[in-house]
Amino acid sequence: METNPLVHFLTAKKLSWLRHLIFILISLTLAFKGDFNAPAGMNPQIRRAILLLDTSTFVAITAILYFMMQVLIPRLLFKSRQLAFCFAFLGLIILVYLVVWFADYYFFMGLMQDNDPRRVGFSFGDALQVGMVAAVVLASVAGLKVFQKWILDTQHMGELQQNNLKTELAQLKSQVNPHFLFNTLNNLNVLVKTDTEKASQVLLGLSDLLRYQLYDSAKEQISLSKDIEFIKNLVALEKIRKDDFSFSLEIEGSTDNIQLPPFLFIPFIENAIKHGASTIGHSWLKVVFQITGSELYFYSENSKPPVRQNLPGGLGLKNIRRRL
Repeated sequence: METNPLVHFLTAKKLSWLRHLIFILISLTLAFKGDFNAPAGMNPQIRRAILLLDTSTFVAITAILYFMMQVLIPRLLFKSRQLAFCFAFLGLIILVYLVVWFADYYFFMGLMQDNDPRRVGFSFGDALQVGMVAAVVLASVAGLKVFQKWILDTQHMGELQQNNLKTELAQLKSQVNPHFLFNTLNNLNVLVKTDTEKASQVLLGLSDLLRYQLYDSAKEQISLSKDIEFIKNLVALEKIRKDDFSFSLEIEGSTDNIQLPPFLFIPFIENAIKHGASTIGHSWLKVVFQITGSELYFYSENSKPPVRQNLPGGLGLKNIRRRL
């Protein structure tokens, strides 16, 4: 299955180093944008102060961001403690402001007051700008982490559903083997003594069934024609066991190039034989496959015994319903 490049980039473990590298490069660009825009003739002392301010701010803010990503988000936000995370988030914004204010005061403010008496401190506008930038950066990082977790959870749920389907298919395959082997071996026990020709036919039919189950059913997709052939062999064994049993199969359209999961129709046939067979009188089964364009219609009809039989079962049909 193809994966969206963005989804692959955000979730692949082997690309974790690249995600961190890009994050650090973006942080460096934002932190040192003042150095890039500084005029060429700037006072060397002021340029040095700006460089120290940006460096210390970058280190401190990067540490704060990683603390949020590695500690606060997993332990609070992902643990359904949203209120605690909101308070911690506000605390981080204040912490970013304090870091920037202290770095500005320590490396920069005194020097600027000497060179520009109009600057007397960290203004309200400066504080508002730092707070807004910190909020946007922190919220963006938190949003990416939430989006990444949502993708991983979705993939995990898909894998669980796929594993459940494989388990159900394995259960379905295991149901077919014991049921028909039991009936067929009982029939062989009688036929070997009374009708060797019929016994030979039963053995050949059983061989075809087992070949399908051992080899073809191991594939995720098989051709519709093989599934229909399996149904024919299955019903043929039932007809040998019951003389007063008739079966009709109608195929409308071409079965060429139609692929589908194995054992998709077997529970219906097995259910029809088990619940539709009558020990007294004639019993019958009619199956229709209709192929129209890209759609496949399956129809099964069987006789009904005069007396309702409470037979165990139904798991196969439940599995089919869930697979569909």
